[in-house]
Amino acid sequence: MATEVFVPKMSDHMDVGIIIGWLVKEGERVDRGQPILELETDKAIVELEAPDTGMIRGIRAGVAAGASVPVGETIAFIIKTPDEILPSLPPLEGAAADSTQQPVDIANPGSTVDTQAPLEESIPVRAVPAVRRLARDLGVNLQQVKGSGPGGRILEADVHAHIQAQTQAAKAQPPITSQKSEEAVSISPVARRMAQELGVDISKVKPVTAPGKITKEDVRTYVEAGETLEASPVSIEGVDWMDLTRAQLMTGQRMVESVHNAPQFSLTTSADMTHSLELRETLLTRIESETGTRLSVTGILVLIVANVLKSFPRANASFVDGRVKLHKQVNIGVAVGTEDGLVVPVIHDADQKSLAEITRDLKSLQEKANRLRFGPNDLSGGTFTISNLGMFGIDHFHAIINPPESAILAVGRIIKTPIGMPDDSIALRPIMKMTLSIDHRSLDGMQGAKFLALLKEQLEQPYLIL
Repeated sequence: MATEVFVPKMSDHMDVGIIIGWLVKEGERVDRGQPILELETDKAIVELEAPDTGMIRGIRAGVAAGASVPVGETIAFIIKTPDEILPSLPPLEGAAADSTQQPVDIANPGSTVDTQAPLEESIPVRAVPAVRRLARDLGVNLQQVKGSGPGGRILEADVHAHIQAQTQAAKAQPPITSQKSEEAVSISPVARRMAQELGVDISKVKPVTAPGKITKEDVRTYVEAGETLEASPVSIEGVDWMDLTRAQLMTGQRMVESVHNAPQFSLTTSADMTHSLELRETLLTRIESETGTRLSVTGILVLIVANVLKSFPRANASFVDGRVKLHKQVNIGVAVGTEDGLVVPVIHDADQKSLAEITRDLKSLQEKANRLRFGPNDLSGGTFTISNLGMFGIDHFHAIINPPESAILAVGRIIKTPIGMPDDSIALRPIMKMTLSIDHRSLDGMQGAKFLALLKEQLEQPYLIL
């Protein structure tokens, strides 16, 4: 019996996935767990894994680079025998509009002219979402761009260098003056929208950055030349615009939703990290030999926070439809910075893992974040989040709760601070500030204070939980 391949919900807020490219071809044999497709979610690029072993068949029409596929949609099948009969799948609705950009006749904006091949790449290339978005906006085929980053990754500078090379090549060619070539000009959707906002007659804009295609850079150049309509004077001198990636837009929307919908407040305390740092030094060699990576303060934090959450289930909860949903699993999200912004991969069942296992998970998630390639479960299911900015010299800060969670712990740097000791002497001790932001609907100030008190106690006496 054929196994369906569908787009799963890979993060808590994911509704659709944007196809980056297939990693296998129709008819190829795949193994269960093998990455077969790359797609962009609301958070990052993830790799969809084969749900079974067999042969890829019946890839749905329209499921190609650039297409938006709703969560739950079947996109292909995996079969055991070549003669297996498959159900017929209709073409993906709206796929052509999402995955291709057809040339537009500027004399008749509603029509299209088939004079240019789609610009989206047909096979995966190494580029972060921000670079892919830039390429789409500028009408650049990433398959034609040579990457200068690590492992051949394409950087923004590579895209601009490619455009510059094309522009110079175009200037070296004799100008095309035929009426047909003047009418059949492709216009990117971003350029058309930008022209409308700036009051620009798009028919007067000349394609420069990409031959035969008007991009937003052409519109910007036209505006800077002072040729906008008199009724809508616009000046963008001295201003640079940066487009947000889909992940950044979605993150911003969730944070606004969190601030507006959840009554949040914060509590701050400090922990003497003397014994936690001693523990780290004691276990450093052993953990590194087991995992291939050095034990970090974040690893110790994850272990101890997971243990404390078992005593405070309301901090490991979500507020849903007027009730508090207590999660049985302790899944801790760890905020990680990337070239494309912040992502929060999740360590599942953190309360059941050893320090070595947590260290190994952190290393794996960091490597995936560096490549912006995650597995289907890496970004979903979080019940509590830790955001550690201490390595950037931050003393303390207030973090916004990551919905639908009820709490987030913001951690600052460890700094030697003069502290009064029990014998009234003064000593320099490594102190770390922690700020807990909580949803007042799930737990109140007294419960939050008790959570921080137990967390402080266990950080100052970490040997008690080992």
